[in-house]
Amino acid sequence: MIRRNLILLLISLFAILPEQEVSAGLVSFPNSTSFLPRNWQKAPINARISPLPNVSRKKAEGIINYALSKYPGSVIRKNLKGVRLVSSLEFYGIEYGGTYMPHSRIIVLAYDPAFDDRGFEQRFHHEFSSVLLQTYENKFDDRRWRAANTPDFKYRSNGVIEDSHGGQSEATKLLGEEQKRTGGDGSSLLELNDKLMAEGFLTRYNCVSIEQDVNETAAHLFTNPNIWKYCARHPLLDQKIDVLIDFYSSIDPSLSRIHFRRITAR
Repeated sequence: MIRRNLILLLISLFAILPEQEVSAGLVSFPNSTSFLPRNWQKAPINARISPLPNVSRKKAEGIINYALSKYPGSVIRKNLKGVRLVSSLEFYGIEYGGTYMPHSRIIVLAYDPAFDDRGFEQRFHHEFSSVLLQTYENKFDDRRWRAANTPDFKYRSNGVIEDSHGGQSEATKLLGEEQKRTGGDGSSLLELNDKLMAEGFLTRYNCVSIEQDVNETAAHLFTNPNIWKYCARHPLLDQKIDVLIDFYSSIDPSLSRIHFRRITAR
């Protein structure tokens, strides 16, 4: 009886552990590309990273832990094996803000002290939504999602998950085009666009594929208190938010509309 009570006590204590405990050990700071898949380190991908300086690590890790606290611990434990933080990230000679490794369920993010905290947090939610979409695609209602687009609209990439088996993904191509056009890092693709919102999209990046559309919508659903104002003004966007919340709540019922209202009101 004593042993049984001890087991029950340990279970109950684990159930109420703060989210910081759930996220403990998830964040690390690689010094080389050795943690990446081998084929990513070879041509034509030629992955490159720059290690994150020690002085920036505490701040970056704090932002990630805050992002993790917005999910139930069980969702993190089941679906995320690590977050690797670097100073810069490059594939195909193109600068990236982040990516994920679907098989190992590891997210890689580039951090710079000049970044806006919310913007950096959004990068995490962006990538983690892809991890969840890969795992629970059968729970995602792509028909309802597509119904929120205008009849003549077509994504640059077909399917729900963007296919990159034949080389560069459409997202990579668009990012490269934007960096070449502007001479910048391509962040202009993520600028909120009121005209596009009327058509159901937050940014130009949303128009690449359903996956990227979900990514950026999720980034704002978890962080932007103005998302509800955008939804009130734009019915097509509001429909996508409904589909996305239904997707998250199918993974864990606590990820409800009330939950997202609360975390964006913090």
